[in-house]
Amino acid sequence: MALATTALVTGGAGFIGSHLCERLLARGDYVLCVDNFYTGTRSNIAHLISDERFEVMRHDVTFPLYVEVSGIFNLACPHLQYTISAIPFRRPRSAFTALSTCWASPSG
Repeated sequence: MALATTALVTGGAGFIGSHLCERLLARGDYVLCVDNFYTGTRSNIAHLISDERFEVMRHDVTFPLYVEVSGIFNLACPHLQYTISAIPFRRPRSAFTALSTCWASPSG
């Protein structure tokens, strides 16, 4: 019997992210949905809230997040130019910070 994995979906309240959360739950995974709700909406994930294997966290991935997960699906990226220009930009302190804000270390 395989153990259930825990997946982190950044941007999980967006259109694509919410559908990915649904698919991961359908295959038996635990899902941690992380979103700052700049472009994603709670209505995209409202039907998932009642699932005990689903958790949502309001968080901006430009700040470090320390969680233990099996895998990361990074969809936290606005894709439309008008959306990007409407969001206040916060430059990471360093290139390393930008790369390490959503990084999982191997477990074991």
